[in-house]
Amino acid sequence: MSSGRAVSHGRGGAGNIHTNGKATTAADLVTPTIKQDFFTTGRGGTGNMMYNDKDRPELARGSQDVEKPPKRSEESVQFTGRGGVANAVIPTVEEQKAKHTAADPQPERLPSQERPKEVPGGKTN
Repeated sequence: MSSGRAVSHGRGGAGNIHTNGKATTAADLVTPTIKQDFFTTGRGGTGNMMYNDKDRPELARGSQDVEKPPKRSEESVQFTGRGGVANAVIPTVEEQKAKHTAADPQPERLPSQERPKEVPGGKTN
């Protein structure tokens, strides 16, 4: 048996686990750099074309390593697993009302007998 690290390929199953016969070297762990004079970042478009400074390759790498903001679970329906309705986490009506109430508190309403009464002439009692 090889002394290399076991690696899983594909979707799973014992037939997809193999070992590499050679050991990992320092050269295998080097972060690749961009070789072109220009590179793209973001989704595309002219504004996302950047000049590649060969003396500072970390700038290009930093421009490409963009993390998308985490999605807040209360903003929408969430899905887990491979799909299907059983894997959907849908907020209940009560959860939606609680979210709406917390975000937009209504002013306190007084019973009619406690409300100030307007009297002709613009004065209140």
